[in-house]
Amino acid sequence: MNYEQALDYIHGIKRFSTKPGLQRILNLLHDMGDPQRSMNYVHVAGTNGKGSTVAMCASVMRHAGYRTGEFISPFLERFNERMQINGEPIPDDKLVELTEYTKKLADGMLERGLAHPTEFEIVTAMAFKYWEQSGCDLVSLEVGMGGRLDATNVIDPPAAAIIATIAYDHCHYLGDTLTEIAYEKCGIVKPGSPVICYAEQPEEARIVIERICRERGAEFIIPDMSALEILDSGLYGTHFRYSGLETTVPLMGRHQVINALSVIEAMRAMARRGYHITDEDIALGIRNTEWVGRLEQIHSDPDCIIDAAHNPEAVRALSAAIETLLSDRKIITVMGMLADKDYEFCIPEIAKRSSMVITTTPTSGRALPASESAEVARASCAAVEAVDDICEAVDRAFELAKKGGETVLICGSLYVIGVAKTYIRERYGR
Repeated sequence: MNYEQALDYIHGIKRFSTKPGLQRILNLLHDMGDPQRSMNYVHVAGTNGKGSTVAMCASVMRHAGYRTGEFISPFLERFNERMQINGEPIPDDKLVELTEYTKKLADGMLERGLAHPTEFEIVTAMAFKYWEQSGCDLVSLEVGMGGRLDATNVIDPPAAAIIATIAYDHCHYLGDTLTEIAYEKCGIVKPGSPVICYAEQPEEARIVIERICRERGAEFIIPDMSALEILDSGLYGTHFRYSGLETTVPLMGRHQVINALSVIEAMRAMARRGYHITDEDIALGIRNTEWVGRLEQIHSDPDCIIDAAHNPEAVRALSAAIETLLSDRKIITVMGMLADKDYEFCIPEIAKRSSMVITTTPTSGRALPASESAEVARASCAAVEAVDDICEAVDRAFELAKKGGETVLICGSLYVIGVAKTYIRERYGR
């Protein structure tokens, strides 16, 4: 098996998908020797902000001297980003080795009459084995979807759990109200573990989180917004002071400051439990966080920013950033959405803040065609073009922006953002 064959196997497992549940991955992990029990975790659930929160936690724990695993979903440019150690994606040869190993075990499960693991369960189990083999101390672990029945929820009570902002997404799986969605996210709440709640959580969701923490004997922690002081902000991020700690979050947008507060409280809770993490580690770790695809400037001349805003809550955060950080700029937007997302809300919100919109088609079977996105955008922006090919859409935006001095914003589905970022680096450089 080579690298391409390994990815073909992993991505081809979808046909085995069945109803949600943890028994399949528990069976697979048992055959692996239960590697998930060899380390501890910061477990992160939520609708938006999980990835950047996971990245900040991992950076802090690395700076504190811990060998740190990191699990993110989905990846931006290469699959290997899904599982990392100390900020480095898994090497190709190791991914192939683990895929061959895991495939044999999964095939053996079928031979014993057990259900075959799903794609996400296979990847999650491989990650646990990778971290165990590599001697990781701690893992910053992102929930895939929900929490209660997510494949990552096979771990023992973690060192800390974080519930990032909760909003409407995946409603056909998680429920139609914030109460129902919050209940599913709270599946990661376990007895004895501190749970940090996003400081500006919708009240309906916060009430559920606090109640479940109380019922399960988990400490409920919510950052104190009155202790936050914003010192400066710009395209570089935000410099702030919180409860005696001063640092800079190098990610654009006010919401990233609120995510950073969750990280501060989680790391301080771990320190109280005996982990050797100081405020200096926290400040340095947050300051040195690298997180791609969220209000990330990837090119200058023309300035180009990418953001994977693909649901209403994320689009609201992006819109707020446009109004505060980019208010003095004209923006040419390249945008592509999936058909199963709330594109009728998302596209107009960005289109009305753009001088021009170029719609494109994500590289996914669930893509909304560029022509349909364009029809939605035309109600909110006078200048709209549809360009199916993502790279051609980028070329068109760069051509126009260089002439007029605009900023290029590429947003929407990760199936657009990842392709665009790779293409811009290879075609235009930094």
